[in-house]
Amino acid sequence: MADFIGTHQGKLDAKGRVSVPAAYRASLKTGSTSGNTAPTAPAPLYLRPSHKFPCLEGFTEKAFARLEEELNKLPEFSDEHADLATAIYSEAIRLEADKEGRIVLPAELIGHAGLNEGGIAFLGKGKTFEIWDASTAERRKIEARERAAALHFTAPGVVH
Repeated sequence: MADFIGTHQGKLDAKGRVSVPAAYRASLKTGSTSGNTAPTAPAPLYLRPSHKFPCLEGFTEKAFARLEEELNKLPEFSDEHADLATAIYSEAIRLEADKEGRIVLPAELIGHAGLNEGGIAFLGKGKTFEIWDASTAERRKIEARERAAALHFTAPGVVH
């Protein structure tokens, strides 16, 4: 089941704080994806600047570990491994939300995504999510729908 779905609006305050959507916070708790186990403790959230879009990519600890597993399949001293490891890890940060569900975004990440005091959007992507400037997020969603339509996108295994 997808942990992060939907688009959720938020605001960035002058201190760089933003509230993680309540719908996403459950997925950031230890045990939230293990079936019958109730969420028990806060778990870290990993953020990194996207190397493809002007946004931030968000991961649960489990999703970030899967990313590491995939990276480690590459030959350790290859150029591909070196470049991807630098792109993924050098600007990634580990955060924990406070008791109100807020996180503080570092200035470098705010600058990368073009965020300002005002509207931001959390875009669900299944096992991950993205944080965008709200108006840029709307353009991205339109672009993604248009590209999917042009490719005659259908979900794997779905018969139409």
